[in-house]
Amino acid sequence: MQAMGLVNQNTNKVLCNHIIQANTFWKRLCGLLPYKSLPPDEGMLITPCKSVHTFFMRFPIDVIYLDRDLRVVALFENVPKGKTLPYYKKAYSVLELLTGMIATTGTLVGHQLIAK
Repeated sequence: MQAMGLVNQNTNKVLCNHIIQANTFWKRLCGLLPYKSLPPDEGMLITPCKSVHTFFMRFPIDVIYLDRDLRVVALFENVPKGKTLPYYKKAYSVLELLTGMIATTGTLVGHQLIAK
């Protein structure tokens, strides 16, 4: 786990204080599957990634698709287990968060995220 977090520059709200990096084949393959829950201050950043699924997940999540500059390309709130989300050609990475974080931070498509 890396200590870097992400902030929505448009709303100045913290999306997560700690990012779990999923940037290798095995980490991307497993994703959040080993987790029983995701702490409120953590998120998983899957890179590279243009689509995700929630098969075999134990909890719902919020999903934010990001381009290379961390600009929001697409949002999916409260995604339950067993779903496949769409493929986004413009996406470079996907941020998976505790459900409710998109609404709490007021994050919208087009918003810019920054590392903190």
